[in-house]
Amino acid sequence: MATETEKRWEWESVEPGPSGEPFVSHVTPDSIAAYARRVRNFNPAYTESGPGDLAMPTGVFNDAPLRRNSVAKASGYVALEWVKENSRQTPFAKCEVRWFAPVRAGDTITSSARVLEKYERRGNKFVTFRVEALNQDGVKVSEYDYTCIFEYAKGQKTA
Repeated sequence: MATETEKRWEWESVEPGPSGEPFVSHVTPDSIAAYARRVRNFNPAYTESGPGDLAMPTGVFNDAPLRRNSVAKASGYVALEWVKENSRQTPFAKCEVRWFAPVRAGDTITSSARVLEKYERRGNKFVTFRVEALNQDGVKVSEYDYTCIFEYAKGQKTA
């Protein structure tokens, strides 16, 4: 049971709209190379400094992370993964990414996440978040929709 100051962000409490605090990431040749190594992409275009220092497209997940707890906090709750008692996961279900402009070393990426929608399908309860990433010039470089299973249908496996 959550404490008075720790309200659990259960599916029934989730509402579309609220955004978490913006997240700022400074892209450097080292951060590009470190991400490439973490995801086991050893292409020299990403692991060695060179002209343009182009970041991997999937670097959006590093430079503009989802940060569900920030969105929950903006709504006055604590994300289920972060509650002190009886915490639980909200497993990944699907993700769709759209890219609009390249990210390069020297860019500063500011991102924000918000609840896009919540829905129920065959008794399972889902929440989709949208994360938008802008560069230092205010140009949208990417956005992604990330869907989690907040609750399984009765009789199905629990998280």
